[in-house]
Amino acid sequence: MKVLLISIAWPGPGERNLYTDLMTAFVSKGHQVMVACSDHATVGARPSLNKEDGIQVLRIPSARIAKTTYLKKAVTLLSLGRKMLRSIREFYGEESFDLIIASTPPVTLSALFKKLKKNYKARFYLLVKDIWPQGSVDLGVFRKYSIIWQFLRYHEKATYRVADVLGTMSPMNRDYLLKHNNYLPAGKVQVCPNSIRPTDKPVTIDHTAIRHRYGIPDKACVFIFSGNLARGHGLPFLVEAMGKLADYPDAYFLIGGSGTHFSYLKKAIQQMNLQNVLLYKRLPAEDFKQLLGTSDVGLILLDKKYTIPQFPSRLLSYLDMQKPALCAVNSNTDIGTIVEEYACGKSIEHGDLDAFTEQLKYFSENTVERKSMGVNAGRLLEEKYTVQEAYGLIMEQLEHI
Repeated sequence: MKVLLISIAWPGPGERNLYTDLMTAFVSKGHQVMVACSDHATVGARPSLNKEDGIQVLRIPSARIAKTTYLKKAVTLLSLGRKMLRSIREFYGEESFDLIIASTPPVTLSALFKKLKKNYKARFYLLVKDIWPQGSVDLGVFRKYSIIWQFLRYHEKATYRVADVLGTMSPMNRDYLLKHNNYLPAGKVQVCPNSIRPTDKPVTIDHTAIRHRYGIPDKACVFIFSGNLARGHGLPFLVEAMGKLADYPDAYFLIGGSGTHFSYLKKAIQQMNLQNVLLYKRLPAEDFKQLLGTSDVGLILLDKKYTIPQFPSRLLSYLDMQKPALCAVNSNTDIGTIVEEYACGKSIEHGDLDAFTEQLKYFSENTVERKSMGVNAGRLLEEKYTVQEAYGLIMEQLEHI
């Protein structure tokens, strides 16, 4: 089978994410995979087609989509579909694809998906990784029923309609999608969780050396939160908790990445003179792996403002390194329920400061239980969140079309 992946999140050569891992699973099963992706690093340049890690990748120049202002993001997305269609026709026009895979966000590529599906007479599988436009409404970016909401909602419905199958991240995601889109047949929507290719062998970590390098206390329980530092995580709540534990020596925090709230975090940490936290920007992959390896507990934060079920992919990084997760989340997601069901972490309601600090102290003071949860975390990954599992779910659903 010949597969075309459309992506705005395909990483650079040699790098990995959810999509590269999933496509590697397709390749390992004998399928031919080609990718068409936006590439903000080549604005003004011609599209380029190269083989990267064994996969043909068509990089299509565009302005930055992630980690930019909402206005710039909107302008870029409005023109991206036409750019992608032109480039795909130019470089992949003679191909005959059997399956097209794409993800949300964005939902503004509905016309592109419809034309490609018709041109190639291919089936279309949509990975629903975020629900637009309701997620932006939850965060107050714009109002429900506003002109921009109506525009995005139109494209959301159009994208869902053109897809043959919608793969959602969790059972609550599936339930939400069906409840708020009653035109969708239940058989068209399946649970296909975020997935990765597990690390082949354990990472060797010199904990003492790594902790000394970054000034991390040797005996403290290290909590890590790294990735996109954005509004939806409710980061002021985390800052408040770190402030409450400022004089508690057994807990230390690693916060890293980039996003709209990095500057907020930097300023808040400086103003409060917090000595129990290390804030860092994006690190090389190997350096981040070492930091994650020397940490003890991964944090999952989801603001109470969200009415849509979110399922952050950072959980998989924790599971892969056999780290338990402490979730401070809202009642509209099932990530915390799953973590507790598999005994690989704890979950409290985002905003409950007393409960959160109590759990931070629990993990800091109970090493044996913490390590037992870490073992369970690795087991959960192998059972539910590998790309081989996701591949099987996708292929099984496609057989019914």
